[in-house]
Amino acid sequence: MFPTTLNSNSATSNEGCPKCKYTGTITDLRWVEDDEYKKPDGTPMKREVTTVKLCDCFYERQFQNYNPRDGLAPDEKEYTFKTAVIDKENETQLKLAMDFVRNIKDHMEKGSWMYIFGDDLRAQEKNVSAFGTGKTYLMVCIANALAHRKIPGIYVTEDDLFGAIKETYGKKADESESEVLKRFRQVPILMIDDIFTAQYKDWAEDKLFSILNGREREGKVTIMTSNYELERIPSQLPINGAKLVSRIKGRIGEREIEMIGRDRRPEQHNQSA
Repeated sequence: MFPTTLNSNSATSNEGCPKCKYTGTITDLRWVEDDEYKKPDGTPMKREVTTVKLCDCFYERQFQNYNPRDGLAPDEKEYTFKTAVIDKENETQLKLAMDFVRNIKDHMEKGSWMYIFGDDLRAQEKNVSAFGTGKTYLMVCIANALAHRKIPGIYVTEDDLFGAIKETYGKKADESESEVLKRFRQVPILMIDDIFTAQYKDWAEDKLFSILNGREREGKVTIMTSNYELERIPSQLPINGAKLVSRIKGRIGEREIEMIGRDRRPEQHNQSA
């Protein structure tokens, strides 16, 4: 289902790339003035600052191993923002997601996260549905848009994520648990569908915390869909839930997208019948 490694060798082999001169990185030199460096008379002193960033060719080569569409069902590969049915219930949410993709390079530098949720308890209070409102559809549109831009990432359901870890315990496993966890921690963009829905035991909670904590520390973009608002996560993960909520809140900013309303699945079924 997933490539076995991030394949850093192919990602940093940059033959033919004039932008980075075959190094895989671009160095930017600029002069700045700030109050930390002053002349004897108290005026700011100019100083040269060097920043190093990855060249586009690095991500282009990683994309060969990590295409976000690889985790999608055949019909999901046709979902796009251009073909989405937009109405008053989802217009704001779709715009936030489209803006996120449009500025994905900035978000990759900042390590931004996005949390898309529909909580049944909140929906019941408003006499609407938290299911069939388009959470997965929205993230699939994001995955397809990222693939169109050749941005490397993994799309995975929470069940498949745990399944990939469990497969390493077999005698004929192709890779170790540490290699799988490293892949999920370090891939530039990780999209987890239906997160926080498993019947958690200490083992599962520990592995999920390891992945998300590692991504938060390394500043990797993470996008999640869930049936729980953030405040209810500790009830699902009693050991690490509160710590995860703190990390998620620290990364999502204004990118917490609530999707409750009418259940669109019957409409989709009627249209395809």
